[in-house]
Amino acid sequence: MSLHVLEFNDAGLRLSDASGILLSSPGYAYVDAKEIEFGESARKRSKVYPLSSYNQFWHKLSLDPFSKPVGNFRHNADIAFSHLQDIARNAQLEGDVVLAVPGSFSREQMAILLGLLKQSPMRPVGLVDAALMASIDQVQHDSVIHIDLQLHQVVLSKMQRVGSELKRESVVLVPGAGWMNISDNLMHLFTSAFIQQCRFNPQHNAASEQMLLDNLPQWLSEESIDAADDDASVQDSRSSLQVRLTQNNTVHRASLPRSALHSRLLPFFQKIAQQLAVIDPEGSAPLLVSDHMQCLPGFESVLSSSVQGVPRSTHLLGQSSVAQACFDYRDALLGAPDALHFVSKISANRAATPASVPSAARAEALPTHLLLGHQARRLTDGLLICVSKHEQGLSLLQPEQAQALAAVQVVGELVVDDGNFAVHSKHLLINGSTLEGRHALRLGDRLSAAGLDVCIELIRVQDHHE
Repeated sequence: MSLHVLEFNDAGLRLSDASGILLSSPGYAYVDAKEIEFGESARKRSKVYPLSSYNQFWHKLSLDPFSKPVGNFRHNADIAFSHLQDIARNAQLEGDVVLAVPGSFSREQMAILLGLLKQSPMRPVGLVDAALMASIDQVQHDSVIHIDLQLHQVVLSKMQRVGSELKRESVVLVPGAGWMNISDNLMHLFTSAFIQQCRFNPQHNAASEQMLLDNLPQWLSEESIDAADDDASVQDSRSSLQVRLTQNNTVHRASLPRSALHSRLLPFFQKIAQQLAVIDPEGSAPLLVSDHMQCLPGFESVLSSSVQGVPRSTHLLGQSSVAQACFDYRDALLGAPDALHFVSKISANRAATPASVPSAARAEALPTHLLLGHQARRLTDGLLICVSKHEQGLSLLQPEQAQALAAVQVVGELVVDDGNFAVHSKHLLINGSTLEGRHALRLGDRLSAAGLDVCIELIRVQDHHE
């Protein structure tokens, strides 16, 4: 039976095997009298049904009873257990699992976690600090600091290297700087832009408020633009971010200066920088930045500043950095389920390799555009891939464009899945193979339709910031 790694971050619990990430399930629960949902489906209902939505059960994992009933759940540990069961069921998972936990977990919380897993199909055979594994084969330096973004806080973990051994030396939490507070703040910023420019208040209606939240990751990621993009509305996006929401067949568009976005994020970055000064007074330790943190534009300019005026070295980690290290060091992590010990230091068995990448080149680069013929079209949520019935060719259309054309057939749709783009279709081929359902898009993928010679290629357009 194969080994799996389960990485605990409530922004997205990730289950991986040796081939890569199998699923990511954010720490949301939707609970009412008739149904219970977890992960992405629960997150997509969090603004529509706020009184039935919960997202602190991992952050405050405990056996303390609720003050009032939450369905049949007695405490946060009950909800966390059901979330684990949901992950195991969706992945059809049974057997050995290495648990990679954040530095924010206390010993008591780790004990509760192990107790929950004993009642699940999963068999814990390793327990390790996630930041330690993300750092083990990175920059060769006396100390490094790992930064990770969770739903309710940021976790700073300082690692100290002595000879070939890397040890977690200290952990500092930055409360109030997590994705929940950041996203709420940004929603107000974007709402003001929509109200001022098109008299549309997306937070006046629960459905449009949910749509606003769902679109935030995509809008934050739009830092690359192609001068040849065929959408004229994005030509000026180097200085302004062009955003849109569709409600009741009406498209609402707004333009937000990037400077306003960065200014709104600055107080959160400053809170993190203050704690960096506590954990690293000299300001010399390189930063290892998790992919969760990388979704926030402008973090490098603030966090890479050194006390001595010399920029810190900043390295961006890929999504699989923790899981891959767990597989690379499995012999040092595995133990008997009844005698697990928490691994907070480990000896490197090889020299540091750039599994992380410096800020000049992101790890695990993701596509930013679709190339059709000689034109590049930026990836956007809801963009439709269509076949022209008369010309027998492929086209990329917005939903309102496709509705206005009777001579096109929709064969695929781009969707945002856990912050990354995927294509949903039953009629397309991907890299020559039949596509069934949803497929995460990777750089170099080629989309085509049976009987057509043209194809759409997934490319990445770099700008001067990369």
